[in-house]
Parts: sequence; C-alpha cells; structure tokens
Amino acid sequence: MTSRILVAGIGNIFLGDDGFGPEVIRHVPQRLAGSRVQLVDYGIKGMHLAYDLLDGCEALILIDAIPSRGAPGTIHVFEADHESLTATVGLDAHAMDPAAVFASLNALGGTPPYTIVIG
Repeated sequence: MTSRILVAGIGNIFLGDDGFGPEVIRHVPQRLAGSRVQLVDYGIKGMHLAYDLLDGCEALILIDAIPSRGAPGTIHVFEADHESLTATVGLDAHAMDPAAVFASLNALGGTPPYTIVIG
C-alpha cells in the first residue's frame, strides 16, 4: 500500500449542484498536490475510482454534493461508515454512487481506505 492521500471530486457537471466535487478539484491549486496528495476529478467514473483504490492509499477524501443534508450551500464534513453503506444497484459505468464504488472495490478484493466526505 502506498502512503498517499487521494482527493476525489465526484459528481456530474451537467446536473447543476451535482458538479460540486469536480468544480472543487478544478479550483484547488495544483501546488497542493504532490508525492503524497493526488487530486483527481472522477466526475461520474465510479469504476475508475474503484480501480484506482485497488492501488491502495492511506486515506480518501471524497468531495461530492450531498442531497438532503440541510440548506443549500451548507458544507458537511464526516467520516464514511463503510459498513453501513449499501449499494442499491450494481455499478453503472456512467454514474457515481460511492456505495457501489466501495462494493465493487470489495468484490475486486480491495479494502476501502479511511474516508472523509466533504459535501
């Protein structure tokens, strides 16, 4: 396992607020990235994220729009509880459902890293 932190912006830029994650990655100065921190706009490429997580990382920071979590513009930061996540449908190569990504990672033999969600 490599000792790195993966910061993943996820969401669909064509669905308004859902593009929050990719926009944050686009605006974060790339100088913050380095040998230990990797900034990636995954958009809706859930399978891509699952395969990248197979490479191992110390921690994952998911930046995503979180529906129904307060007034618009409210930012929440919390630890992901991988045990309570359940994927309602299989992984869609054209959508981003973190629960499905983690389920796919498990099916591929990987283990979800410590995960913080910002949204």
